[in-house]
Amino acid sequence: MSMAFPPEWGRLGREGTVVEFKTDEGVWVGNFRPGFGGLQFAGPHPNGINVVVIAGGDLWIVDIHKRTAVRALPALEAILEVHNPEGWIFSRQGIALARLGPTGLMWHTRRLSWDGFDQLHIVHDELRGLAWSPLDDKWCPFIVELSTGKSTGGSYFPNDAEGWESLTS
Repeated sequence: MSMAFPPEWGRLGREGTVVEFKTDEGVWVGNFRPGFGGLQFAGPHPNGINVVVIAGGDLWIVDIHKRTAVRALPALEAILEVHNPEGWIFSRQGIALARLGPTGLMWHTRRLSWDGFDQLHIVHDELRGLAWSPLDDKWCPFIVELSTGKSTGGSYFPNDAEGWESLTS
């Protein structure tokens, strides 16, 4: 039998993203409720202890020894591997970015785009890319500091009206 995450979701026999985990105590299977996206991924957490599962775009952090999982971020549609520290940057619906590192979620940007990113790439200690503006019908450049999440540019309003921005000091 698989363990459903969240538990109430699995009571109706639903099948989501199914992942098998092996520990010293044995093998167990997790069934993760998918989000509304298509991104699927399973791999070691940068902390070297937990596991990361992305089920239909929703990020789950799994403690394989306690057999628990916490939904950490919804609506992921792209993933970029980063180093120093090890981890990933996630695109949230092509409108904001978040970074996962060994200590967990390191930062989350304000909304940077109206509708999508293009040309995401890392240059030294920055993530650079383009954010779409339907108002101007063009791509607008932005930069995000990899260490803090502080951003400049983009196509969306420069203030953080949604309250998404969470920076590392």
